[in-house]
Amino acid sequence: MASAPLLSTPAFWLSQKSHGEKLFVAALATYIFCYLPVLAAYRGAESVMILAFLWLVFISGRKTGLRSRVLRDPLFLACVAMFSFLILARLWYAYSLPPGIDPETRETRYFLKPIMVFLVALGMGVIARPYRWSLLLLGLLGLAVYLMTTIGAGYWTNALAGNREDFGIHNAQHTAMFLGMALIGMVCFMFRTAKVNSTHWRWALMSFVVLTFALVAFGFIAAQTRAAWLGIITAITIGLVTVACLKRTKSDNTHGKHRRKVILVLAPFLLLCIVLAGLNSPERVMAPFNNQSFSVDQYTALPDENADPKTSHGVRLLSWRVALEWLKERPLMGWGPGSAEDLIDQSDFFSDGFKAQFGHLHNSFIESLIANGLVGSAILLAMVVWLGVATFVAHRKGRMPDDVFVFALSFFGFWVAINLFESYTLYTTGHYINAVAGGFIYSFYLQSHHEDASP
Repeated sequence: MASAPLLSTPAFWLSQKSHGEKLFVAALATYIFCYLPVLAAYRGAESVMILAFLWLVFISGRKTGLRSRVLRDPLFLACVAMFSFLILARLWYAYSLPPGIDPETRETRYFLKPIMVFLVALGMGVIARPYRWSLLLLGLLGLAVYLMTTIGAGYWTNALAGNREDFGIHNAQHTAMFLGMALIGMVCFMFRTAKVNSTHWRWALMSFVVLTFALVAFGFIAAQTRAAWLGIITAITIGLVTVACLKRTKSDNTHGKHRRKVILVLAPFLLLCIVLAGLNSPERVMAPFNNQSFSVDQYTALPDENADPKTSHGVRLLSWRVALEWLKERPLMGWGPGSAEDLIDQSDFFSDGFKAQFGHLHNSFIESLIANGLVGSAILLAMVVWLGVATFVAHRKGRMPDDVFVFALSFFGFWVAINLFESYTLYTTGHYINAVAGGFIYSFYLQSHHEDASP
């Protein structure tokens, strides 16, 4: 995370940029840093990024060549296809949906959020390419600032007492998702802190990453979320397999470098052991898995009327089973974004207590199928598949370093696993992680073909 230019060069670098590019970069940096510390600034930066993007591509893009580059990109074209689908589907819903089912504009916008993946990638891989790692580090810095400023809010006291805590990030599931993603990034990129040229900056950065790792790991454990643990296990498995496949003989004769890598691997884990010692960490880790057992058989058939499951897995399995019936009724175009809440309210399968508490399906993939049907979901799936293909292409062509490749595959595994149990695509937490992590990964594909992988 430390291969950005020296601090003395940004002024000269900015002087070579147009006003539109400067505005886009400033908005991108604000977008990445401010999500947790200053949510209002994050939302404003998102709007500014979109407006600056439109200016750079469609007004000044003809002179710079950016327009043709953007208009030929498969991810951007998929976003345009999704936009067109949502418009046509909205017209179709106006004539075909039964009374009481009203797609919502806010949820419709959520399915356009993949465009932010492209915008972040364009900023990191093309417009602000030399500062890609610095921009990514801003995301970790924003998380660290947020966690440190919440110390007096009672979250940490509650967590230290052994209780489940969300640290103010929507709820515990979203907190675990956010912190789990940060852990994966820090582990994958920890070695880069040793590549800073300045000794003072190197140790400052190493200390910052290690301390943040300890805070984030403790917060992740305190969130006590099964799906997040499944995601972490999936990410670790994929990461280790990828590392084993990439392992080859490399010339590294410097004993100091080797020793530094060992320190970087051991330091966060040693610090974590010290921080968590005596805090009943094993019990915290096992707490989400100690709930009563259940049988899937009871949910393979349609439930009785007014069902009211009392466990989280019961809520999910019941919702998914009933959603299958909704999908059968409108398989191609779905019911429209935001319709799941109306469908739940009108269904006889759910009790009044269930309807009052839940308005979504706790699964991003099923949520998309119900909202957009097979047609819209196929477009979203095409985006995901293309991101995977672009990752392998960028790595094979030498534009993506090995550690980023490991991070990319680990992220995909983590993201798929946790979205099986929560509708993160309906919340800003999911939008942010998807945009920053996905955009960072895709930026290596977007960068110029003559540029090699970042050292």
